[in-house]
Amino acid sequence: MLSIVFQMRLEDMEEASPTTSSADVAAEEARPITSPTDAPPTYDSVMGKIKTAKSEHGNSVGFVKALAKTLKEALSDIICLWRTIFLVIFGSMLAFGIAQIVIGVQRKDMCTINDKIPLFLTVTGAFGAAEAIITIVDQFCCRKRENGDESGNPCVMFLTNIINIFLFAWFICGNVWVYTIINEVDYDHPLSKNYCDQVTYQFAFWSVTI
Repeated sequence: MLSIVFQMRLEDMEEASPTTSSADVAAEEARPITSPTDAPPTYDSVMGKIKTAKSEHGNSVGFVKALAKTLKEALSDIICLWRTIFLVIFGSMLAFGIAQIVIGVQRKDMCTINDKIPLFLTVTGAFGAAEAIITIVDQFCCRKRENGDESGNPCVMFLTNIINIFLFAWFICGNVWVYTIINEVDYDHPLSKNYCDQVTYQFAFWSVTI
């Protein structure tokens, strides 16, 4: 009697358990194995955002608006990167100009062979630093107009062009003063008529060479 009851219970359990077909087994084996630590796909890229907008809006007007918004955000990121690079370049120019001024002023009487070399450093540094400051201020403080126009200020552009023309002419003078004495300059004897402070001359040399 006990064996009959046990057999009936076993049959009931087999009927209650779901049957697994060969198709289900194949589908289960074909399913990719994912780790719980795998990050979900990101759609922060421009193409990802475009695909997301297309899947949400299709080819409707909403997709066009979403596309325009995505491209505008991408353009803003590019402009932000360009301004960062711009700031680094002109910041370096400003620092280099200040260094030229300091060396030229502190060592103005330490180049007997040609006293115009310290003057060359001082003037070049002053005008270069002024141009860098004007450009940075115009780029980051004055470009944004009330109507959204970000075109350059004509007065600032004219002023920087004048400075560049002067610096070009002054650069030619510096080349003449520096290179004509390159084989005569004396760093070791301050009382010599060919003496020039090594830091002053080398700084001037690399200013016209680089």
